[in-house]
Amino acid sequence: MYLNVPSGGFKVVYEYANRLHRRGHQITVIHPRNVIEKTEWMEKLKAELWQYKIRSENRPLLSWFESDAGVNLTLVPDLREQFIPDGDVIFATAYETAFPVSAFSPSKGRKLYLIQSYETWSGEEPDVRSTWTLPLHKIVISRHLLKQAVDLGEAGRTSYIPIGLDLSVFELIKPQSERAPRIGMLAHPSKAKGLNDGIQALQIVKQQMPDVQAVLFGTEPKSTEIPSWVEYTQRPSPQQLVELYNSCRVFLNPSWTEGWGLPAAEAMACGCALVSAENGGVNEFAADEENALIAPIQRPELLAEKILRLLSDDALRTKIAQLGNQNIQEFTWERAVDSLEQVLFRQAGKQ
Repeated sequence: MYLNVPSGGFKVVYEYANRLHRRGHQITVIHPRNVIEKTEWMEKLKAELWQYKIRSENRPLLSWFESDAGVNLTLVPDLREQFIPDGDVIFATAYETAFPVSAFSPSKGRKLYLIQSYETWSGEEPDVRSTWTLPLHKIVISRHLLKQAVDLGEAGRTSYIPIGLDLSVFELIKPQSERAPRIGMLAHPSKAKGLNDGIQALQIVKQQMPDVQAVLFGTEPKSTEIPSWVEYTQRPSPQQLVELYNSCRVFLNPSWTEGWGLPAAEAMACGCALVSAENGGVNEFAADEENALIAPIQRPELLAEKILRLLSDDALRTKIAQLGNQNIQEFTWERAVDSLEQVLFRQAGKQ
């Protein structure tokens, strides 16, 4: 698939591509218009012409991510083998792509499956679950995804590799003591990201602390659901995002389900105190009352209670923010790529 707007899952794939390329690997990232071949003649024509349309409309192809020149970004009509280069290993990176990858001939390489979420938000649960038992070696990015793999009997075909952060970019610049009473949050159109819960929590906080500020960011124009008093930044650059995080005392993560949760982790790296719904992914790097405050999912009133507690207690907020910032430092891309490279060597029979 191809997206011309920022996406956490896509960003992880592109980061791995860049960093593996820098270690001497030849990398091709394949973007299909369709997963399977379209047979109706008009659709076939659209699929054939799609790559030219996309490249003419998007210069550079990835305006929101700096892909290394040596990484081959390929646009193809669909995932038929004729469009797939031979290689040592091949990854499925979304549940829809796992089915065709599993059927490819051995010339395409050993077959792996990068799982960043239990993608029921994208497909029917039985279909998503069935991809987890395909004869692909799974790479899961968090312990709660590893547990799902184990529960499905896939422990022997699964490696656990947490993803990383670029800590040279996402860093603490402004101390908590110099920040205004300000809350940051991602505004994502997917219902499971909990935007409405987050807004309800912010409204509760605003009623009790009228001087509180909030700033949201996302890829879409500002939604009418977002109150007028809340600032909004559309498609912030990496530097703008770092500045946004560093302007906030608290970062709110109301998402119902996460494979990991990049914005929450980035905010912690930038010195925010984290308040989050217990969505699975956040437990990879945050623990309640230790380096974050965590509430059950779909409970905006409890999220608001946690935020108010942090904004009312400077010592607690500073402690939570400092421990969060310290603990997140272990999640580096260097560690992630080291681990992935070892799996690739084993799968390709080069170890």
